[in-house]
Amino acid sequence: MTRTTAFITLVMLCALSASGQPSQQIVPIQSRVYRLFDISQCDTAYNGNPYRLYIARPKAPDANKEKTPVLYMLDGNGQFPMLLNQLTEAPANFPLIVGIGYPSDMAYPRERVRDYTIPIEGSEEGGGAETFYRFLCETVKPFIEKNYPVDTTRQTLCGHSHGGLFVLYVAFRHTPAFRHYLAASPSLWWGNGKIVPTSRPLFPSPPQSITITLGEYEENPLLDKSPRQLPAGIKKQRQSDVSARDLHQLIAKESPNARFILYEGKTHGSSIPGFLQEAIRIAAGNTAE
Repeated sequence: MTRTTAFITLVMLCALSASGQPSQQIVPIQSRVYRLFDISQCDTAYNGNPYRLYIARPKAPDANKEKTPVLYMLDGNGQFPMLLNQLTEAPANFPLIVGIGYPSDMAYPRERVRDYTIPIEGSEEGGGAETFYRFLCETVKPFIEKNYPVDTTRQTLCGHSHGGLFVLYVAFRHTPAFRHYLAASPSLWWGNGKIVPTSRPLFPSPPQSITITLGEYEENPLLDKSPRQLPAGIKKQRQSDVSARDLHQLIAKESPNARFILYEGKTHGSSIPGFLQEAIRIAAGNTAE
C-alpha cells in the first residue's frame, strides 16, 4: 500500500469513527512508523482461547541500555496501529507498546466482550474478566519481561469502552498489578455499575494514578447534532446509575492522582485518538503524578 493510499484510508476510517461506534476496519500502520519502532507480533493461547500480541519497540539509540516503561493496551487489533500512526518520535526511555488482541481481521472482535466484562445476573454473555486478568499476568507479562528490557515498576494498563471496564476491574480488584490505569469511556452500563466495589475503601492501597476519559457527547448526548448517531435504543441500553464523572469523584476521595478528562465535541468513537495520546503521555511519565 502506498503512503497516499494509506492516508486516504486513514481519513475514511476517521470519518466512520465520528459516529458513536468505532470502525471495525483496521487502519494500516504508516510506513514512516517503521523508522521509529521495531514492530512484531506473537500468537499465543490461554485457556484454549487464541490471542495475538502486537509489540512496538522504540529504535532509539539508548533503547537497549536502560529498562523502559511499558504500556499494555487492550483492543490491540484496532488501536495498536491507530496509536502508532499518531506518533512522530520515540526518544530514549519511550515506553514499549504492547497491544493485546486476537488473530482476527476485525478491529474489535466479539471475543473482547467475553474477556473484558464481569459476570452479570441473567446474562450468559461475557463474564471472563478474571480469566483474562490471569492471562495477562501468567502469559503476557512474563513473555514481555523475559524478552524485552522493561521496568516492571512502570507499567500502565489502558483500554476503551469494554476495555475501559476491564481496566477498572483490575484497578479495583488487583491494584498492584499495574502502576497507572487509564479507563477510556468505560462501559459502566454493563451490570449497571456493578464494577464499582460496594465496600470501602475502593482500593487496598490506591494506584499511582488512575485516569478516566469520556467524549462530551457521551456525557451529554443531546449536544450531538451529527447525522451518524447511535440509535436511541442503544443509547438507552448504555445508561448507568453510575456515570464516569461520578466514579471519578468517588475515586478521587481515595486516590490523589485521580484524573477526569472530557474530550469536547467527541463521541464514543471519535474520542479514541485523544485517549491514546493520553495513554502514551502517562506511560512515558509526561503527566504530573
